[in-house]
Amino acid sequence: MSSQEIKEGWGFSPHLSNKWHYFINGMSLCGKIGFFKGDLEQGNDDSTDNCTACKKALQRRRAKELTQKLKEGKKIEF
Repeated sequence: MSSQEIKEGWGFSPHLSNKWHYFINGMSLCGKIGFFKGDLEQGNDDSTDNCTACKKALQRRRAKELTQKLKEGKKIEF
């Protein structure tokens, strides 16, 4: 992985929380967990085991990315 690649996904640690949080470069989107080095998973974004604040932040982030693609005239895939 290059130094510019962003490492992101859902991560879980029972020592940190009883919910899965979405991490980008070790920081949770909700801001409750500031440093995570565990394994990350993609998908399962709507699980009831996920942090609600992280789910909402991820939805906003993805909507913003799609809006930017539309503005740039890029193709959007669903």
